[in-house]
Amino acid sequence: MICNNKYMYKIELVTTADVLEFVRIATKCSYHVWLVNGNRRLNAKSVLGVTMARVSWDEIYVEADFNCYFEFEKFIR
Repeated sequence: MICNNKYMYKIELVTTADVLEFVRIATKCSYHVWLVNGNRRLNAKSVLGVTMARVSWDEIYVEADFNCYFEFEKFIR
């Protein structure tokens, strides 16, 4: 989904291993990657932030300036 010239996809992070793999992939991206839920936004390159989102948010979206579908397709629902 494209929203305000940004790409946004709903994701699911089930395990701690998913969180670590997601952060590893996000860290390799040369552009900004965010986790979004409503008006809340966290840096997707932060293990602590991604873990917090996984535990406390009911829905998680990944948002980026560039199309990140293929990087995160394992987690997109």
